[in-house]
Amino acid sequence: MRSAVFNVCAGLAAGLLLVAARPAEAISVTFEGLPASVTAGDNFDVDVVVTGIVDEIISAWDIDVAFDSTALDSVGVSFFGAEWGGDLNDAFYDSSVGDGLIDAWLVSLLSDAELAAAQCPAGVCGPTLRLTTLSFYALTDGAPQLSLVNWGPWNDIKCEDNRQCFPVSTPEPGTLALLSVGLLGLGLGRRRA
Repeated sequence: MRSAVFNVCAGLAAGLLLVAARPAEAISVTFEGLPASVTAGDNFDVDVVVTGIVDEIISAWDIDVAFDSTALDSVGVSFFGAEWGGDLNDAFYDSSVGDGLIDAWLVSLLSDAELAAAQCPAGVCGPTLRLTTLSFYALTDGAPQLSLVNWGPWNDIKCEDNRQCFPVSTPEPGTLALLSVGLLGLGLGRRRA
């Protein structure tokens, strides 16, 4: 009996260490169509896309995009219905623009099965999913700079069952190591008793 408890504790400790060493999820959020250079007076669009999707659906998202307001002016944020069941009446969404920051979000009202049908036709999910398109007007010549900021408690991507799938939230390695050592110690203590 004691060796069984030890084996279970040792197995749990090893499993937790393996989880800590697991590579991060493949999902990421990027820009598509960002021009390398613009001339003052140019208008251009940039798509914000989720990449690295294998078999996930996206049920909600909230992003902040920072830009240099002395070089660019935000002139629009577009939302698309096809990815959310074909009708934006089936989603809550909004955006706001402050000085150098675009805040945009969408929450689908469809079930996971309805979203899977819209985002993964014939059961096959595409490798990317467009979240939104941002439109800009260039105030100066140069390379436009955009960045996705404030990931974490306020901004994220939600997948099936309203689960945060980006950024990946994992326990800190130190916490996992302490838990593993504690479980191993428990197992050794039980073994000696």
